[in-house]
Amino acid sequence: MTVIPSLNVPLLGVAVTPLNRAELLAHIRDAVQEGRQMLVAGHNLHSVYLWYSLPEFRDFYDRAGAVVVDGMPLLALLRIGQRARLRTEHRIGSTDWLDGLADLEGIQRVTLLGGTPAASTAVLRHLRSLGGDVAWQGIPGDPWRAEDVDEVAEEIRAHDPQVLLIGMGMPLQERIADQLAARLDVPVIATVGGALDQLGGTQSLAPRRLGTMGLEWAWRLATDPRRLAGRYLLEPMKLAALLMWRA
Repeated sequence: MTVIPSLNVPLLGVAVTPLNRAELLAHIRDAVQEGRQMLVAGHNLHSVYLWYSLPEFRDFYDRAGAVVVDGMPLLALLRIGQRARLRTEHRIGSTDWLDGLADLEGIQRVTLLGGTPAASTAVLRHLRSLGGDVAWQGIPGDPWRAEDVDEVAEEIRAHDPQVLLIGMGMPLQERIADQLAARLDVPVIATVGGALDQLGGTQSLAPRRLGTMGLEWAWRLATDPRRLAGRYLLEPMKLAALLMWRA
């Protein structure tokens, strides 16, 4: 299992691999070409909270080969605590790199798992419009039934992807990634959250400049307050309490 050297995030106590878009895509390309298995995940405050709250979630992240920085608070802590020369490009969400697979050398087959049937169709349409020689497979995952995992594994096996992208939300997507990894031989498995819905246009995608300013959370909260209020307004306080209790 490929593991890229990581940095520890001060105060939060989690490890990340601060890569930019080109570096992450290069690692994915190399893992595929060399036949190495690699898990790709992303850390933000939500995932840090789950890392402390759920042992199986923590285990998944600790085994991941690349855990990119998917949140400006984490990047800011790295810059200060590690005195690392990191730029805003080292904060990358899944929507920042996923479409780069379209013309990545050696990538010929990619499977997308997640979203409603309409969302799955929409993101496939978007990715195929990018050109390139990738054969994209889309499998809806909403609603997800645990008993469907074997059937889904067979669908994926028939496509024989080099990269499997799972966009089901945390911590469900990580659980499914482990279940499928035990059933399949896919070189790269990446958990990508809402990226499939966002790239397909079925979920609002924040302007990129807001991400570099650390305000993407505000955009997402304003566009979907019922679903995200707890994550953005209450969870940071719960995380702070957890960290204080463990100190």
